[in-house]
Amino acid sequence: MKKALKNIFYGMVIGSSMLIAGVSGGTTAIILGIYDNLVKAVSNIFRQFRENISFLLEVAVGGIIGVMLFSRGLLWLTDTFHFPMMYCFMGAILGSIPLMVKKSNIGISDIYNVSFALLGILLALSVKAVPDGIFLQNPVMLFICGIFVAAALILPGISTSHILLVFGIYETALKAVSEIDLLYIVLLGGGVLAGTLLFAKALESLMERFPSQTFMAITGFVMASVYDIFPGIPPSAQIPLCIILFSGAFSAICLISKKF
Repeated sequence: MKKALKNIFYGMVIGSSMLIAGVSGGTTAIILGIYDNLVKAVSNIFRQFRENISFLLEVAVGGIIGVMLFSRGLLWLTDTFHFPMMYCFMGAILGSIPLMVKKSNIGISDIYNVSFALLGILLALSVKAVPDGIFLQNPVMLFICGIFVAAALILPGISTSHILLVFGIYETALKAVSEIDLLYIVLLGGGVLAGTLLFAKALESLMERFPSQTFMAITGFVMASVYDIFPGIPPSAQIPLCIILFSGAFSAICLISKKF
């Protein structure tokens, strides 16, 4: 029971952190010391099935509780203070880049591995080709969006909320969770579950075999996709607050990154 409660608590921390754009659930799991256990449990779920499924369910229950507890408040903040919150998110997202570069373990002169950042940039730019609102109108596309969110769950450095922002459904997803819109939650959550089961092993293999290239591709994606959530120039009265939140979020994530 003590172990189960501990896993549920870890899940709550991870779930609540994923609501903040720029904060990676994977990175939070690394901080808590359970990232490797999570990836191994998912990628080898049918080996020691009972043990793995119990561990994953405990963390998942905690994650759901964390999301439910904090989604309404974060939605209110995003609606009420749109510009300051978007600048805060941008600061947090850009603050995660040093961690990705560090994880890639490359030098400035390593042109081959640095070039993989271009793949990430191209992927981020390709998202812009997706018609606005398609994930809000089409249940199948919402399910597919969940698959992309699964990648953010598995890979440290990519924020789940960042992906939702890029696809234009961040506030809608928060609202669906806070209002318990079961159809929306099931479609998005189903995509997340399917993506996690499908890609956990592949992503684990990529990170083990090609860590430099994988993390550089993530870095490129993060850098380019910040443009998608840029809200524009804020009203003059909000500029000081936007600067403070941007700087504070950037610095906070950079400080956390120094632990890795």
